[in-house]
Amino acid sequence: MVLQVKELTKRKDTGDHLFYDVTFSLHPGDTLAVRGPSGVGKTTLLRCLAQLTPYDAGVCTLMTPKPTTPQDLGVPQWRASVMYVPQRPAQLPGTPLEFFDQVTGFRAQQGRAHYDPVEIAEDWGVSDELWHKKWPELSGGEQQRVALAVALACDPKVLLLDEPTSALDPATTLMVEQALAGRTCVWITHDDAQEKRIATKSLTIHADATYSITEH
Repeated sequence: MVLQVKELTKRKDTGDHLFYDVTFSLHPGDTLAVRGPSGVGKTTLLRCLAQLTPYDAGVCTLMTPKPTTPQDLGVPQWRASVMYVPQRPAQLPGTPLEFFDQVTGFRAQQGRAHYDPVEIAEDWGVSDELWHKKWPELSGGEQQRVALAVALACDPKVLLLDEPTSALDPATTLMVEQALAGRTCVWITHDDAQEKRIATKSLTIHADATYSITEH
């Protein structure tokens, strides 16, 4: 097992549940597809797993190899191992290559193996020159591929992917899916065909804040 989540619960500002008692586990190579209508908390769930958004109850445990919580490991180290990739990367200052250098310079990344994000993204049609452009100069699809390549280059144990191919054409989407095959992922998707291709199990959050899990 890589990641275990027990009874994760998040409330809205109104006090009503956004989702509650979400429980699942991931083994190496599992991809959990997260489904559900807009507004049910799919992105919030990923941000909770990454310790970017506080939750009201529940326990997240990473096997490193012994069971370790974010409190045990420290949140920066947790985020280095359970890495969130947003659907639309923030408009960061500088270039993507400067961003990669900044990320790998964090204390939580010290001593970790890193790969070449330029080489990773090259297989997805991202030219070397794009890494030297300012973030706002990149298209939405280029930003998605670059951000995902940075995350893969950091080699986290779990990738939290918020619609990582939403701005990509079908051919590039398939290439990205192939690159992620065998990685342990929690992957938000609205595409039924993509779910069938990538998922070993699916978690659906329902409008009443309950959830269901389907094994594939």
